[in-house]
Amino acid sequence: MKQFLEGEAYYLRKDSLFKGLCVLFLLGSIALLLLIATRVGIEADRPLKTLVTAVSFSPFFYFIIPIQACFFFTEGFEHGSIKNIIASGHSRSLYIIGKYISEITVIVWLIIQFFVCYYVLFIALALLGGTPIGDTNAREDWISVMRAIGFNILYLAVYSAVVMVISVLVKKTASSLIVTFFFIFGDFMFTGYFQKASSGILRFLSNNTLTSQVLKFSGANSFQIEAAISNGYVHAMVLPIIIIPICLIAALVIFGKRDIHI
Repeated sequence: MKQFLEGEAYYLRKDSLFKGLCVLFLLGSIALLLLIATRVGIEADRPLKTLVTAVSFSPFFYFIIPIQACFFFTEGFEHGSIKNIIASGHSRSLYIIGKYISEITVIVWLIIQFFVCYYVLFIALALLGGTPIGDTNAREDWISVMRAIGFNILYLAVYSAVVMVISVLVKKTASSLIVTFFFIFGDFMFTGYFQKASSGILRFLSNNTLTSQVLKFSGANSFQIEAAISNGYVHAMVLPIIIIPICLIAALVIFGKRDIHI
């Protein structure tokens, strides 16, 4: 496994799409800071609160990272590298699990890069502008930020697990992208369209889609700190606990039975 993960890490370091995403997320953090600075100004009495505001823009990640995951999971089929990996003695289960772990590292890296760059630039801008930096409610804001970032990583892992199953089923990058696109936007549209439906079943399904959960813990109203984890956060844990294992098992079963030739 270690050798395989090292090989995937080397591939990602050379991958132009991954490099492009790193640049995109860097530019995105700068653009977001400038947007917030021009609209509300730089207020550093609660510097961590600016990260709470930044997290509210995290739903955009779910339209970008799953697309990268689609390319990453299908590259072995498209380029034929998967045949060499299997022929070298690596098992199919190791390939699937290793790919998924590698994608999780991509998610963690991109999310941390975005928020760390944003926060560092915010502090630098505050210092350059002579704005005093305080520590009011630092503990509460820190808990809010870490909780929201953690949930974003978790739900991006869910999306990646679903994309992995799609990629193993379809194998072709272009076709997988189309299916992934319809999955992402279908989930998004279903959430918004049926929120006020007359049918209780449709409202229940709308309130329990992946998008609905993402919007709950990424919205400004979800950062009220309580003594214990609220029912909303406990509920948000249910879908990942169910979906990720199911998708991993499905991908292992499908990949174990399918021909790897294109």
